[in-house]
Amino acid sequence: MKRLQTNPAFGQILARASLFTFDDFWSLRSQPFKKKPTREIRWVKLDGRGFFLKKYFKLPYWRRGEAEVEWGGAFKLLKMGFSTPLPVAFGLEARLLAVRGFTMFQEAPGRRVEDWLRERFDPELVFHLARVAGRFHAAGFSHQDFYFCHFFWEPQEKRVTIIDLGRLRHSSSPRKRWVIKDLAELFYSARQTLSAEDLDSFKNIFWSEYKNWIPWATERGFLKRLEGKIKRIAQHDAKLKARSS
Repeated sequence: MKRLQTNPAFGQILARASLFTFDDFWSLRSQPFKKKPTREIRWVKLDGRGFFLKKYFKLPYWRRGEAEVEWGGAFKLLKMGFSTPLPVAFGLEARLLAVRGFTMFQEAPGRRVEDWLRERFDPELVFHLARVAGRFHAAGFSHQDFYFCHFFWEPQEKRVTIIDLGRLRHSSSPRKRWVIKDLAELFYSARQTLSAEDLDSFKNIFWSEYKNWIPWATERGFLKRLEGKIKRIAQHDAKLKARSS
């Protein structure tokens, strides 16, 4: 059994590329971008635009795959006024006891926040990042991979775009455990990217805006739990680096 959904806004582009079926997308000639044992990301240019095709080779049949979560999550976030890469197509194919699937998104506008901040500290970027993070968590969302590399910044538009939504979660109200995990990842990124002086500025700007959306995030107990989570991420990262060296 095969499922295929496409965004009507890209209908003409897909038709000109002869992308009509699950197999058409799966076999699309594209350039390798990143690969892991169970999935790969490939890049393709259609009608002068760049697109990312994320292919999942084997998903357990008894659970929802990341492909479906990312597809549905993107539309939900866009409807609520957040910026994400535009969703183009989604497909699943049941094969015996497993499922393979894919998502296709237009590439994100702008440049990675991580790259911007490595070059120079930008208070305006940090303010808008804090605003997006605050709105995101206040709406009950959790990303679970909330590192700098998953945000893009467009300075002229003053817009922050969130990418890689395969682990997106949503609740009717903010959950502290979810918020702590996301913010720990964000602040761990800040510590890996910024100088000590810029890190202090980052914290001041970030919290001054973020607390307008999640007031309890600056309470002493919350900050203590957050710091503990950041330390655990750092320890885990150090172990991974030690194994690979």
